[in-house]
Amino acid sequence: MVKLSVVVITLNEEKNIGRCLESVSEIADELVIVDSGSTDNTIEICLRYGARIIEHPFEGHIQQKNWAISQAGYPHILSLDADEALSEELRDSILSVKKNWEMDGYKFNRLTSYCGKWIRHGSWYPAKKLRLWDSRKGMWRGNNPHDKFIMEKGSRTKHLKGDLLHYSYYSIEAHIEQTNYFSDILAETMYQNRKRASFLIILVHPLWRFFRDFFIKFGFLDGFTGLIITVNSSHETFLKYIKLRNLYRDYKLYGKNRVCFFNSARSWGGGEKWHFDVSTRLSEKGINPIVITNKKSELKTRITDYGIPSYNIGISNLSFLNLFKVLYISRIIKQEKVDFIITNLSSDMKVASLAAKIAGVPNIVYRRGSAIPVRNTFINRFFFGKVLTGIIANSEETKRTLLARNPNLFDKDKIQVIYNGISINKYDEGETTFKYLSENDEIVLGNAGRLVKQKGQDCLIRLARILKDKGHKFKILVAGEGALRRNLVAYSIKMGVENEVVFLGFVNDIKGFMQSIDIFLLPSLWEGFGYVMTEAMVCRKPVVAFNLSSNPEIVVHGETGYLAERNNMTSFTNYVEELMLNPVLSRQMGEKGRLRVEEKFDIRYTLKTMEDFLQR
Repeated sequence: MVKLSVVVITLNEEKNIGRCLESVSEIADELVIVDSGSTDNTIEICLRYGARIIEHPFEGHIQQKNWAISQAGYPHILSLDADEALSEELRDSILSVKKNWEMDGYKFNRLTSYCGKWIRHGSWYPAKKLRLWDSRKGMWRGNNPHDKFIMEKGSRTKHLKGDLLHYSYYSIEAHIEQTNYFSDILAETMYQNRKRASFLIILVHPLWRFFRDFFIKFGFLDGFTGLIITVNSSHETFLKYIKLRNLYRDYKLYGKNRVCFFNSARSWGGGEKWHFDVSTRLSEKGINPIVITNKKSELKTRITDYGIPSYNIGISNLSFLNLFKVLYISRIIKQEKVDFIITNLSSDMKVASLAAKIAGVPNIVYRRGSAIPVRNTFINRFFFGKVLTGIIANSEETKRTLLARNPNLFDKDKIQVIYNGISINKYDEGETTFKYLSENDEIVLGNAGRLVKQKGQDCLIRLARILKDKGHKFKILVAGEGALRRNLVAYSIKMGVENEVVFLGFVNDIKGFMQSIDIFLLPSLWEGFGYVMTEAMVCRKPVVAFNLSSNPEIVVHGETGYLAERNNMTSFTNYVEELMLNPVLSRQMGEKGRLRVEEKFDIRYTLKTMEDFLQR
């Protein structure tokens, strides 16, 4: 028999939640409640049923539900809304499924109660819902607030007997209020997806909605109540298109000021996080961005979950020579009426900026994320001199080194430094799942980053050997994946520190990771902007790194951590030992690190600088 997690998101649901949890009490092996700030008795009622309560800020129905299922202890999940409950027949069906789970997901009809009357016609019944599934086989998608769980291609589903009982509205006034609220969300979602609201659409769609629901789907058989529901549904359709039209009018963005973020990297790093953070926050402000990225990238997954329109394309170093690919990208840019494009990798810059130039985009910007000089080649002189209109550097050091080989390559006054800001509030509010408990008073050192030569994790293995020889009790946790993993593991065995250096692989919960360590180490050979150091500092951890690239812009030597002499292992080791032996100093530096992030690297400053840059 499979174990079943029942997951419910809540906000002030004291009227409904007890009935919901009572109906699943016989089938749930775990009750997970994700609450977004209830001020009534919702939490107290949930605790009576033995539920696990998790507080999480509400960012949208789809985002909240995807986050909620990630907190479940079992992969097999029944997802319910607080105003839903299982009928006896459906409960029996689910019990049978638990004993013999055959499919990837299970559907059932939802029967809705409206002002005390069960509605059995129109678009409300039978409303088939996929709510019981193996969470490894799909995720919540759709358009807020009308979310739906989408299974992976090839997944098998089955329809179960019994109804999911939906206690929707207790009064007509509540229905009208919710209609107005939902139409706001629908209009904003359509606006982000560049939907249009012509006069013909505003006129025809509400009329069609009424005719379909009342006549074709027999809504009239529900009598006067069916008429009320159909009229309100038609009114919601009317409102969402009127509000959509008003959004275009208010923002004055009908075909203007569309920002395109172009990032084809498959891996997830500081550049990808910057593109995600900035694009999502601009979206919330009505700037309405699009993202062009690799379909196999983590950025693509996160952007899709957030609801930002995206296109998939693969890019190589020579893609700018592929005329068909350039014209294809140019067609997308022109079709989306982009007038501001921001590229990421050097290969992205060449192909996307050329395509943007052909499409007539007036603002073509290259975001530089590496503190490495640009080669003084004919191709680079062409792109930097004839195509690009602006550059974003992720640090002052990146800006300085950019033109080291040719100071006339680009106008320095058109290079804007925008740091990789961190959302401190969301970071503080987020739940953690990663836990490492130190043993025998050992000091836990941590590092997070791709396992590549640039990040210098081999230094950590040499450090471990030195510390072990001196008799220190410690662990070094290394979070991240990369091409050098096998070599680094083999090196740790060769050095006899395989028990002291733990390779964790990719860690989703970086906050939990940072909270589990005492000191953060960054032995990178170079950095554009060491974003991971700000993540450590916001968790009040002191940092030890080398004095190179942009590290001095983040870490204040002797105050928030130590900057060792470049590539000097003796200096690096001495600073690590000093913090290991002096926990009071370590805590003081951690507190000062937190203050520095709040003063200099909050995402609000990043976004404000970005908005000013776009306006200029």
